[in-house]
Amino acid sequence: MLKRTYKYLYTRLSKFVLGHGVSAFSDTIIIGASGYLLTKKAFDISISGWLLENALQQPAVDAYVYLSGATLVAAIILKMSSIVFVHFPAVKHATVEPEEISECLLVMNKEIFGHISKCDSSDPPCLREISEQHSFDVNIRMVAESLAEHIEKSVGAIKVKRKDVFISLYSYDDENGCLSYELHHDSRRDSVDSKVLCIDDEKYAEYECIKTIKSSASTSYVINKKKYAKGNSRRHKTLEQYMGCKLEMNGCVYGFLNIEFHNNPVFVDEEEMQDFMEESIFPFKLLLEYQYLKKDFFDRFHHFE
Repeated sequence: MLKRTYKYLYTRLSKFVLGHGVSAFSDTIIIGASGYLLTKKAFDISISGWLLENALQQPAVDAYVYLSGATLVAAIILKMSSIVFVHFPAVKHATVEPEEISECLLVMNKEIFGHISKCDSSDPPCLREISEQHSFDVNIRMVAESLAEHIEKSVGAIKVKRKDVFISLYSYDDENGCLSYELHHDSRRDSVDSKVLCIDDEKYAEYECIKTIKSSASTSYVINKKKYAKGNSRRHKTLEQYMGCKLEMNGCVYGFLNIEFHNNPVFVDEEEMQDFMEESIFPFKLLLEYQYLKKDFFDRFHHFE
């Protein structure tokens, strides 16, 4: 508890000191004071002396000197603190170029090219044959593996390993009112016990994905593991933090993505988790949504035929 409080205070202080307003204040004061001291040395000019002779009484000049000195000391402390926070950052994750997305897009582009080739080779093209070229299961697993690799790179400050990140993906069946298991990563680890999560079943009412599906929210964050609903899986013993998001388009929900962090807490507060979600997870979320949209598109052609 004490360690978490320290991290929280350190992060808050870091955000304050490294803020644009505070940085501008400290830099301006230090540069202004440096310029004044050089001018005073070169031309023997003193602001306090001029004020005493022309404008103010001694008590007011003394107050001005004390206020100026305190402001300068505060600026120096803030500047030194910013140097410390820059070299010893509070945030354990960083914005990393999602190179893995390029690989995913390349595979998807090749798949589209395969569809085009199939259309060119048939007269008229067989829609069922084209739809069967969409490797939905293979593609979503590829995206999940790429996402895990990207997370490991982004949270390098605490040396997150493969076993420290657990990703699971569920598809949403609106007709039957349930979430159906699709995959988890790493697939060599614990299996997922709950393969079907019924939305209205009290047994799953406290699951984050169920609560989010039933609400208007698109994302879910759990910073404190004590507030995370425990299932039957043994992996909950090492779970530290959680984030999840709907896979949806124009209000139509296709699935839900769960991301668990184990063994080491990565984020200090929910704001950090939200920033990480928007910067690092959302691009892969869009790739998964693309796969669901494409699957839905081809399923409609099956019905058409």
